[in-house]
Amino acid sequence: MTSLSAFQLVSQNLQSIGALSINDFLASGYEPVIRSGNAVHDPPASSSFLHNPNSARTTPIASGSSSKTKHMASTQSAPAISILRPSKAADRASSDSTESIPPPHPYPSLAQLQAICLRQFGEFVKMTDILKYEVLEEAAGTKRCILTITRPDGSSRSYKTEPEFIRKNDARARAATIAIEHGAIDFIVHGDSDELKAKKGVLVAPLENNQPIASSSKLSSESRLETPTACVREIDTCCREWRGDRVKPYWLSFRDSHILTNHGAVLKIQLAPHCWRVYSCQPAFDSVSEAREHCANLAIDEGVLEFIKHGNGQTAPKSDLTSSSETRFEDSKHDLQSFYESLPRPFAEDFGEKTVAEINASGYLSNLLVNAKGARFTAEFYSLSIVDDDPFSELRPTKLLGCLLRLERPNECRTYLAEPRFSTAKEAKAAVSLLAFSFGAGKWIREVTSAVETRVTPEMRRFAQATLFQALIAEAHSASGVKPRFDSYTEGDAFGCKLEVTLKPPSEPGERVRRYEVPAEYRTKADAKIGVAYLAFQQGVIDLLRNGGLPLPPGQTPAFSTDGGPSLAPNPLAAAEKKASKKRKKKKNEGAELEGPPAKKQKSGSTSLPPEAGRQRVGSCVASAEADPKQSPCSSSGGACFVQFSPRTQQCW
Repeated sequence: MTSLSAFQLVSQNLQSIGALSINDFLASGYEPVIRSGNAVHDPPASSSFLHNPNSARTTPIASGSSSKTKHMASTQSAPAISILRPSKAADRASSDSTESIPPPHPYPSLAQLQAICLRQFGEFVKMTDILKYEVLEEAAGTKRCILTITRPDGSSRSYKTEPEFIRKNDARARAATIAIEHGAIDFIVHGDSDELKAKKGVLVAPLENNQPIASSSKLSSESRLETPTACVREIDTCCREWRGDRVKPYWLSFRDSHILTNHGAVLKIQLAPHCWRVYSCQPAFDSVSEAREHCANLAIDEGVLEFIKHGNGQTAPKSDLTSSSETRFEDSKHDLQSFYESLPRPFAEDFGEKTVAEINASGYLSNLLVNAKGARFTAEFYSLSIVDDDPFSELRPTKLLGCLLRLERPNECRTYLAEPRFSTAKEAKAAVSLLAFSFGAGKWIREVTSAVETRVTPEMRRFAQATLFQALIAEAHSASGVKPRFDSYTEGDAFGCKLEVTLKPPSEPGERVRRYEVPAEYRTKADAKIGVAYLAFQQGVIDLLRNGGLPLPPGQTPAFSTDGGPSLAPNPLAAAEKKASKKRKKKKNEGAELEGPPAKKQKSGSTSLPPEAGRQRVGSCVASAEADPKQSPCSSSGGACFVQFSPRTQQCW
């Protein structure tokens, strides 16, 4: 008894008669053939790929030769259906036909996804509803593509490319390839895995097929209660002239959680399902109108008008400026898990098959920021809310919650908005954190953190600890006798440092003190101290100390050098002084050798005297200039002691 399953047996039998798998079919260039009665002929140019009006799936049938295919067609009588025959290359191999071999599909990944969808869902489902390719224009003329795959049950997956393409088809093909690499075929055929379904449970409400493009009057009605200010009116006018009713500014306001009288505002401009920008201002204004005017002014400074005009590749105002049903804003409540699954893949973070509860996105973001010491990141979450008052619903109005995340560091701010579609503030906070990760917030945090960590390189650290600090102290002591002064300070979680160096004694005229400073961009106090010392070294503080505060003389080598790494050139004045000191010492030693070794001490009580022939009397001593000019008896002592006598000085000692 065979161990093969029924499916494996059928597959084996099909392959034995020449059937192809879907991958082999896509790679082989097979063409469809229309069989009607006993006639076999090529389809018209308008025939759809794998056309089959009677079934959602078409079984590939291929044989070794075209004659066999025609024989099979002639021996059967059936309604017109679509079957497959070998391509014209096989016909030419069995005949003298001069037709060329059809080229392979230029983008196999696009063809593969389309074939899988046709095979799985049939031709009665619009392919554009299942596979949505959204090509977005980026800076410098590059393009990115976001592919959204939506199954008939409403579940969807999105996949994105990097903005690195010039041609739209190249971007689409890359998006399809990324989708296939991340399991899109399995998702199309089977949907969510059983394991993931068990983790998620039943979804409260799947995402709508039509993503929001413009805000409804209900959500934007608050802005109409007040007279629009100048900047707000300018943005409204630009949207109306270039996009008509298809795109409207989406405004929300929020308050400071500590000072409830302070208002802030957030503006979202959305041109396509995955093409939008969000602008916000801090909650520091007395009224909503003031906050919106300030937010609109910031948005204009950051290029919102240019984005409205040309954001998704549009070059001129739309000819049809009326709204359509496809661009309405959907404000129904969403489940957090389905929101997460709709975000474009791949993420910079590898969450794998984890659910949103297992990811804990807000906690994950908090850990990233804690580890980003010295980067001076601040993350502020602001709660947003609207009332879902459906006039056609008998239920009580419900409050939908959203969340605004402002991720800031000096001179840079990124805003992420999870619109009010969630039932709890915790879900909204998790949603905006997931959205931030989808847009590369985690990658941004890690890049800035890495730059801060490498601000002081291991090479700089070794040089500073082994050479620089010692040289700085020694040169300052030699120049002024005052030790260099380091003052550290903090801003947020980062450290900065100031250095003050005295160049000359107080009694001398001219500039006496030179100051250096590095901003608060270092992880630790020690790194900041190394940073300011290295900065002073690069700017010539050692040369100033060596030359009494004067510029470097012509021809003198600077102290700072980076040949093969940071190094300190020797002080030429100190080298000259050392050379002179060596010379003086050498001369002194030579004089001592001429004078001879010191006299040996004589034993006390000795009465023997050297011969007195040829003695000279010098003072009270008698010296022998002939026999031993170095030693002679002292006559004044009356006897036995010897003294040293120098012929050069003619003195005894």
